[in-house]
Amino acid sequence: MSVRSWFGATVLAATAVLACSQAASAHGQPGPREPHATRISAENANANLFPPSIGARAFLYDAETGKPLVGKRVEFTTPDGSEICRGVTNAEGEAACTGPLRLGTASAGTLTNGYVATFRGDEHYGSSYAFGTVGLLVHP
Repeated sequence: MSVRSWFGATVLAATAVLACSQAASAHGQPGPREPHATRISAENANANLFPPSIGARAFLYDAETGKPLVGKRVEFTTPDGSEICRGVTNAEGEAACTGPLRLGTASAGTLTNGYVATFRGDEHYGSSYAFGTVGLLVHP
């Protein structure tokens, strides 16, 4: 096959694929779609010294519709990436969990710098993250 006939066949094949794609789109058949954008809001977390623990929560929504997302995993970490805990969103889009507060310089950094709530995304929804503050409770 000469280069000219190979090129012509390739152009013809590409044109056919494009025409089929446009026809499917015109007939309501969905093509590949981008994941919906998400929005997450991190609430103030409470750190407790007795016992040393930190409770965090966040709300996850579809940014396009504003509806809460159910059954999505949210990770709560320190700003340096150390895991605090993980939670799964409920019917209101709320994910909450309690993790250990590691006493020492790491906890001082968490109390000062807050935490990060992260949804890593999936095939239907894009990722999002938010920073939250941490308040200290001292309950014996």
